[in-house]
Amino acid sequence: MIKVQNFLKAIKNSFFNERWTCNCCGREIFSGYFCAECLKSVEKIGENKCEHCGRKTAFKTQYCDSCKDKNLNFDLARSVYVYDNPLSYVIQNFKYNNAKYHAEFFAGEMANVYLEEDLSCDIITFVPMHPKRLKKRSYNQAELLAKELSKILNVQLVDCLQKVKDTKNQAKLSRDERIKNLSDSFKVDKNLVKNKAVLLVDDVLTTGSTADTVSKVLIKAGAEKVRVLTLASVSKFVKED
Repeated sequence: MIKVQNFLKAIKNSFFNERWTCNCCGREIFSGYFCAECLKSVEKIGENKCEHCGRKTAFKTQYCDSCKDKNLNFDLARSVYVYDNPLSYVIQNFKYNNAKYHAEFFAGEMANVYLEEDLSCDIITFVPMHPKRLKKRSYNQAELLAKELSKILNVQLVDCLQKVKDTKNQAKLSRDERIKNLSDSFKVDKNLVKNKAVLLVDDVLTTGSTADTVSKVLIKAGAEKVRVLTLASVSKFVKED
């Protein structure tokens, strides 16, 4: 049975290899992950970034307008990309449309940032989903990224967090509304994080409220420090209703 499954998988990969088409626009390519045109618009975050939250900024700064006096429970955050089109389409596809195959490539890009920024840690964990939402979607994209990252970096993956409150969607909420929405939503196994340097993985950093709330729970449980690594971050979040 296993041999048959492997044979069918090989056929699928031969005819439907995602690397033969651009993962943004679907145009035929013969190498890489994006076509030349889309690659021009897929922006990686370079030296000009906020030293605290890792967002792209006009120039290097210790704290940007989006995180100044906020998001203080994690030591620092870093992201690979700026969250913008066309990459945002790929991330949405990865997140909602069962495009789980993106996890391996994206985790490789995140591993590069981990090494470049020296985000050394004892354990890797991820932002959890409420069981009700996880059952509906069938997978947690943050967990997929964390699993692949753990393999690449040879750092232990620890499933130490639970989301115990089914909160409403954060997308249209202001930062203050997000914090209130997330209040008392997460629990952590203290025995798994005590005195550990933790790397918290998620897909996108928007206001930073989710990462900050989870980091607060981890620190309260005894984590020595928390660093955040996301696939992408919104370059500036100004809505403060």
